[in-house]
Amino acid sequence: MPPSALRLHAPLLPLAVCLMAGIATCQQLDYWADGLSLLLPLLVGVYLLRHRPRWQTAGIWCCTVLLGMTLGKMRLDSLDTPWPEEPMRQELVVVSEPIMKDRYVSLDALTAQHHQLIRCRIAKDEASERIAIGDGLTILSRIKPIHEWRNGHFSYRRYMLCHGFSGETFVGQGQWQGQAVLLEGLSLVERAKLRALCLRHQLLQHYRQWGLDNEAYGIVAAMTLGDKSALDTSLKDIYARVGVAHVLALSGMHLMLVYAVVSLLVGWWRWRMLSQVLTVLAIWAFAFLVGLSPSVVRSAFMISVYALLSLGHRERMSVNTLAFAAIVMLIVNPLALYDVGFQLSFMAVLAIVLASPLFAQVVPPHVLQRHRWLRTVWGLTTVSLAAQLGTAPLVAYYFGQLPTYFLLSNYLIIPLTTLTLYLSLACIATCWWAALHHALVSGLIAVVGFMNQALRLIACLPKSSVEDIRLSTLQVCLVYVVIGCLWVVLMVYRKDVQHFTKV
Repeated sequence: MPPSALRLHAPLLPLAVCLMAGIATCQQLDYWADGLSLLLPLLVGVYLLRHRPRWQTAGIWCCTVLLGMTLGKMRLDSLDTPWPEEPMRQELVVVSEPIMKDRYVSLDALTAQHHQLIRCRIAKDEASERIAIGDGLTILSRIKPIHEWRNGHFSYRRYMLCHGFSGETFVGQGQWQGQAVLLEGLSLVERAKLRALCLRHQLLQHYRQWGLDNEAYGIVAAMTLGDKSALDTSLKDIYARVGVAHVLALSGMHLMLVYAVVSLLVGWWRWRMLSQVLTVLAIWAFAFLVGLSPSVVRSAFMISVYALLSLGHRERMSVNTLAFAAIVMLIVNPLALYDVGFQLSFMAVLAIVLASPLFAQVVPPHVLQRHRWLRTVWGLTTVSLAAQLGTAPLVAYYFGQLPTYFLLSNYLIIPLTTLTLYLSLACIATCWWAALHHALVSGLIAVVGFMNQALRLIACLPKSSVEDIRLSTLQVCLVYVVIGCLWVVLMVYRKDVQHFTKV
């Protein structure tokens, strides 16, 4: 896509950028109503400028910035709960898989009365170790606002706010008891999500019966159901060090495999529209099952658009589609902008859409057409290079390191991850056939063990990672500006070469 045509083919991209800018500056408003009072007259002015397209476009962008500021401030105010200073009794519903720590059990809970999400740490004992997702609790404790804690550029309070938390509490022994809590007060989406998470808990319990060791169980649970509670910290560090931590977070690759499986089952139907609708429903059912994280929602939304646009034979994967997904997600939850997974996910897809075609042209098309395996390997290479280019500044900014053997790691991890996902699905589907199920589980354990061991060897290679990188926010922005300028130069050069070739 030539740079001059980018704005024409992606008119939603400037709107997405303006919406992000408004959310990032929302704290400049004292009250969200102030933004609304400025937005309404500006909309009238935009309408009056209908005969001046350029001025009207600038007005629309300004309106989008004000909309972002208003929505962001409104979301922040909704999470700013004035909790009482003294201990209070609250009825809660556990909405996350409890994580066992040395001295306490950490879990997320939704208050039954006001539907506010809080982080609970309950003193560890025999009773608290039996708490499961979906359980009702009555606690007597003081709920506090989210405290601030920083590690480099990571802000704990910002992380908790963008995930919807409005408070946290520590519950001592004897200050809680299990109690049935009615779910009728919860919204339809909250109830559907809770029931899906309860189903995920049952599947995780099913995984534990397969005889997986702790390391294999943690990897399979993270890759297939998005549960990272059992992942070993040292193993997560290895995956991050070699540049493949993205496979532990459910994203587009995982959902595309689900899409492929469902399409294989229903794609032969004569009623193509019905098959695509069922495929989209299956994708969103899986998104609910794994907890609706920002990266999963982005992937599910884009795959839904991909499936529906395929009915009209239109361009299905574009910058405009990505911008549309970002706008919808940020309107629903403006603070998702601060989620690291959201940022990495969108920058990776944007880089793949824009830069991958440039990398692909390094090898002539006629060579790729004659060699099937070269085409497959080169396709994986271009996607990996583009994704790494798009996410490298953010990875260095948040984690202070950059992997150097990411291509080698991706050549290994992509096929092994695909095999792990399909083997896990096969294990679930063949649980009634003991002999075949046992053979598949043995194969799954062998694949995961080989994958972990291979990544450990790559992590031990000299200079496998560039450490202690310190970038400021301004420096990260400037790096992306440089990357954008290089992309423009290459696109102009590509256009000139194509024109010269035709002449």
